[in-house]
Amino acid sequence: MNFSRVKTYSPVSYKLNLRYVEDISQAMPLNQKDVLLDVGCGPGTLALLLSKRVGKVKAVDNSPEMIEEAKEISKAENITYKVGDATKLSTYEEYRNSFDKVVAHCTLHWMKDFKTALEGIYQSLKPGGQCFMNMAHQNPHIINTTQLLNCYTSPKWETFMKGYEHAYYTFEGTDDDYKQMLAGIGFKDIDCKQTAIKIPLKYDEAKEFYPNSMGQLERFPEDCREEYMEEAVKYALDTDYKDNQDHFISCSLIYAIAGK
Repeated sequence: MNFSRVKTYSPVSYKLNLRYVEDISQAMPLNQKDVLLDVGCGPGTLALLLSKRVGKVKAVDNSPEMIEEAKEISKAENITYKVGDATKLSTYEEYRNSFDKVVAHCTLHWMKDFKTALEGIYQSLKPGGQCFMNMAHQNPHIINTTQLLNCYTSPKWETFMKGYEHAYYTFEGTDDDYKQMLAGIGFKDIDCKQTAIKIPLKYDEAKEFYPNSMGQLERFPEDCREEYMEEAVKYALDTDYKDNQDHFISCSLIYAIAGK
C-alpha cells in the first residue's frame, strides 16, 4: 500500500470528516484544555477540524509525504505534525501518558498488527484519558466497498494482480470480542458497537476519492492505471447500489470509546 498517494485536497474526504468530527465530539466530549493525539492523520483534514475543539493536537502518520502535505494544507497554530508509526507508539517515550484524548479514525484496518497499535494508544493516554477508535468490520451482510475495489480483477488484469494481497485488515469478531481485546490491553469503561455506513457518492467523486486506497495500482504500468481504476470503481459502486446517477459507498464499522 502506498499511503503517500492521497491527493492534496479531496472534497469528498473533507465532507466525510465533517461528519466524523461530529460523531467523535458526541461520543467523546472535547474541550479546550485537551491535548489530543490523531493517529494516522493523512493530509490532516480531521486534525484541522479537531483542532478547533481542543487545546493542542499532535498528529502522526507513517508517510513523510503526507506529513509535508498536512503541514501545508491543514496547518493551525495548535497542531504539530510528526512522522510516526502507529504500531510503534509504545516506543515513543515522549508520548507515554501524554494525551487527554486519542483519535484513531479509519486507520487501524490498514495495519496487520492493529492490536500493537491499540496497545500504544493505551500507553499514550493519560490516566483518566479517553480514546475514540473505529475500524472496518467484517460483516457478511454488508458490502465493503474498499474490499471490492482492492480485490477487483478480470482476465485482462490477472497478470498484474497475481499474488496480490491488499493491506486491509477488517476485524472479524463480534462487539464482545473487540471489547474483550481492549479490556485485555487495559482499557476500561469500554463502549463498542457496530454500525453500517452507507454514503451517497457521485461516480466522479468516487473516481477521485478511492484510488487513494487502491494499493494494487502500484503493480500497473502508468498507462494502464486510469483504465483499471475506472473499471474497479464502476464495478464496486454498481455491485453495491446504483440508482440513475446516485451511487453509495458502504461498509461496516466497529466503534469503540474507551478510557484509561
